[in-house]
Amino acid sequence: MLSPNHPILESPVIFEKTVIPDEFTLLCWNIHKENLKKNFLPMIFSLKKEHSLDLILLQEARFSKALFSVAGFSFIAAANLYISRYLSGVITAANAHPLSSQYKMSLAREAFITTRKNTLVTIYPFKDQTLLMVVNIHAINFRSFAWYQWELSRLGSLIKLHRGPVVLAGDFNCWKKTRKNFLDSFTRSLNLEHARPRFSKYIKNWFGFRLDRVYSRDLVLVDVQALDCKLFSDHNPIIARFVRQEM
Repeated sequence: MLSPNHPILESPVIFEKTVIPDEFTLLCWNIHKENLKKNFLPMIFSLKKEHSLDLILLQEARFSKALFSVAGFSFIAAANLYISRYLSGVITAANAHPLSSQYKMSLAREAFITTRKNTLVTIYPFKDQTLLMVVNIHAINFRSFAWYQWELSRLGSLIKLHRGPVVLAGDFNCWKKTRKNFLDSFTRSLNLEHARPRFSKYIKNWFGFRLDRVYSRDLVLVDVQALDCKLFSDHNPIIARFVRQEM
């Protein structure tokens, strides 16, 4: 296991639209490094078509410099691990090319395996040039509560500075009451609302706490659901549809 020298990987080609539509749909999924299986690509294309996806947020995805697109979408990937010729980390793909991107590698390392976690922040324009911030997170797992607080607080400073709609989504590893309570307080302080899915029983549950979550600010939630899909990961995808608030 090696830390990547260059954590950011960017799609070589700009695909499709240049702006995010005012009403958009996203998929959020911890894919557990299974996205290179041959059946994954047809499935993600099928989900894209069925749900009219505009954004795809993957955590614990595998990729290499040969990756051209994700289901025909332009992408930004932020790796936290390099092993056996492949990178692993978070990927945000969209039908619009981001205006900017940055990664936030955790300062903490996971116990035993000593790997870091990575979070990817991308900025996309709407038609009127209002900016959407998308934060794709795979939170630190096997470290102390103090580290969990610290790593999320680093993100909070960034989100507070953004003037415009925000989506914060991913695997929060909030498997303990202290973590869940802090996450609730943290998101409230940023005026982020939890999109609570239909069929929430399908969301990965550990010690009675659901790990995968989607939060938003300055957006109206149209619909959100968790899908039952056990072909690739022990997590299931969440699909959420939002529309911009009237300004």
